[in-house]
Amino acid sequence: MKKALVTGANGFVGAAVCKQLALKNYEVIAVIRNQASDISRLAGIPDIRMVYCDLSDIKNLHHVIADRDVDYTYHFAWTGSSGSLRSNYRVQTDCVKYTCDVVKACSEIGCKRFIFAGSIMEYEIQNAVKNEGKLSANTVYSSAKLAADNMARAISNDLGVEYICGIISNIYGPGEKSPRLVNSTIRKLLKGEHCKFSSGEQLYDFIYIDDAARAFTVIGEKGTNNRSYYIGTNPRKLKEYLQLIKDVINPDILLGFGELPDPITTLSYSEFDVCALENEFDFDSNISFKEGIEATVRYIKENIYEQT
Repeated sequence: MKKALVTGANGFVGAAVCKQLALKNYEVIAVIRNQASDISRLAGIPDIRMVYCDLSDIKNLHHVIADRDVDYTYHFAWTGSSGSLRSNYRVQTDCVKYTCDVVKACSEIGCKRFIFAGSIMEYEIQNAVKNEGKLSANTVYSSAKLAADNMARAISNDLGVEYICGIISNIYGPGEKSPRLVNSTIRKLLKGEHCKFSSGEQLYDFIYIDDAARAFTVIGEKGTNNRSYYIGTNPRKLKEYLQLIKDVINPDILLGFGELPDPITTLSYSEFDVCALENEFDFDSNISFKEGIEATVRYIKENIYEQT
């Protein structure tokens, strides 16, 4: 039985990856911050073992667990990936340090492959700098992700640990509680609130949580060392996605396109190979955006009391 260690295992994406790994008969070591952490997302997963270790102490993981036969380490733990903490430079720089510490811990327990949860926002910040765009506090998270990716990659190479990066586009689905676009838009529309957007002409992409989890297991098992793989589906105009969300909830709703300014920096999606998973591993998404939104809306309706 193969063995995988997952940081941030009780988070939205981490838990989905744990489930997918368990379905593939992995023994999963779920690294959880502390015993007060909510582990409800991990309920019922077979062959999963909880290990309580805060990221601030992750460098000592080899003292916490006796395992020296871990095949893959997946790093999803990151404080402030959404909301106001995105602009908190102390929180974000800590996350960069912790990412490097996880690579070191990976080496200490004899694990030879490290999979990092990257972000397309790394490419947005690079474009902004290249084009001399105006940076704001909102780009601190993007900068930290980029720094963590580069530094963890360098440290992995130095330690002889294989490095794979999964470039996350936008993951959505049942169980998400963050203020990200799909989740917050659905909740507002269900409450009858008016939603303001930019023109919606910029390209965007979304991938359903189960498909994203499958993608991460594929790149973990089959990805080429030092490669970055795009985790997404088929980029199209943001307006098209938002209109589909609206149509699933209520076709008569009017969306406020153009009521917010367009972003200064956008992606053309030529920055990465959006077809790499399909071409290299014959990977395809199982869930269409419409199916995923319908499932997400059902979940939110059943759990409408949950706060975002």
